[in-house]
Amino acid sequence: MASPDTSVRPEASDASDPSAPDTAALDTPELDAGAPDVGSLDEAALTPDGSAPADGTPLADEVSVQASASGADEKASDEVVVGLLADPGLASDLVARVASDLPDALDGAVSGYRWRIETASGPVGLDAEGLLPMLRRGNRLRREHGWDVVVLVTDLPRRAGTQPLVSDYGSDEGVGLVSLPALGAVSLRRRLRRALVDLVADGLLGHRGAEPVRPHRHFSPPVARIASEEEGIDSHLALQGTRGTFRLLCGLVRANRPWRLVPSLSKAMAAAAAGAAFGVFYSNIWQLAESLSPVRLTVVAAIAVIAMVVWLIVDNGLWERAAARFHRSEATLFNAATTATIGLGVICMAALLMTITTLVALLVIPPSLLPGTDAWPDVLWSYLRLGVLSGSMGIVAGALGSGLTSPDAVRQAAYSTREQQRRALIDDEEPNAQVADGG
Repeated sequence: MASPDTSVRPEASDASDPSAPDTAALDTPELDAGAPDVGSLDEAALTPDGSAPADGTPLADEVSVQASASGADEKASDEVVVGLLADPGLASDLVARVASDLPDALDGAVSGYRWRIETASGPVGLDAEGLLPMLRRGNRLRREHGWDVVVLVTDLPRRAGTQPLVSDYGSDEGVGLVSLPALGAVSLRRRLRRALVDLVADGLLGHRGAEPVRPHRHFSPPVARIASEEEGIDSHLALQGTRGTFRLLCGLVRANRPWRLVPSLSKAMAAAAAGAAFGVFYSNIWQLAESLSPVRLTVVAAIAVIAMVVWLIVDNGLWERAAARFHRSEATLFNAATTATIGLGVICMAALLMTITTLVALLVIPPSLLPGTDAWPDVLWSYLRLGVLSGSMGIVAGALGSGLTSPDAVRQAAYSTREQQRRALIDDEEPNAQVADGG
């Protein structure tokens, strides 16, 4: 089954696609007078099909954005209002932190303007084909809220052809987009701030009828600016080469936040604890742990972790298949991100289990009962070996126990909100594809 394509395609800015899931419903809170430069909208619930809630709560691009407390009722002629719409989760958290210092960063890049930043949190939106309707959504938000320019921040990857994109923009519509995974896994706040400044100062201000504010800057590898062949898109900031692909992979894993997997696998953790307890209270395991070399113990632990990763991916249907050659590279990327996310989550679980097992062994087993010397600190290595071996046994038992956890719970823990939505589109399309093939 081919994954939905998030590549750049031409789109009509004023067209309305009734099949496209819209942005999330938002409540409009009172603005904080202590933060005069930033207006904000809080995220509310989005129905599973991406439509407006039954209680009539307005969608994100129907909400009237309150004017920030800038000291004037009317907009000054030199004021530029920048609207930022971010996906829920990591993207919204980062945008909220960046928005407070973005006016100063823009002042340092462009002189002669007053900056007002308004933020909103809600899904940027995928249409029925899994595309990010950047120009259509951004143009509607800009017109309805009176924003001069709008930047969408998504935690889904975006590409032009085969090249992953950091950002792109259409100056005619005053709309830009930043793909958070392409920023990598570290220094996200600094990289996002720089990407926003680059979009606004080097491109989007042209929407106001002005000449380019300054020539495009040169970026160091793996980031490079490339020309756009798509209608309505001026240019792209792309990742190139192996370094760029690795950075995108790290960004996808970071957006998934793999450490959330541990509390979601509580049933697996209970089974793993039971298996580890067997090792602590069974004397033959003590002797086996003492006889194994550190290398063999490491191999045993690695095999246990790999076994649980494979089990979680296969048992919960997390492996994404590509039915068309056009999508194979994208499916490979998403599968690598899934494997890394689940792998890091299981490693966190294994480390926690082995630590607890070692501490329990220290508490309940007298040093004199362990094989080998009972002299300190040598006996500590005996406890550590026992903790690693027993914990590895527990991880294998935890893999079986994970079958008691629903696939939906595993997906919610393993993926970001937007990645869950993208995979839901895959699940919805698969039965239709099978019917078409059968016909």
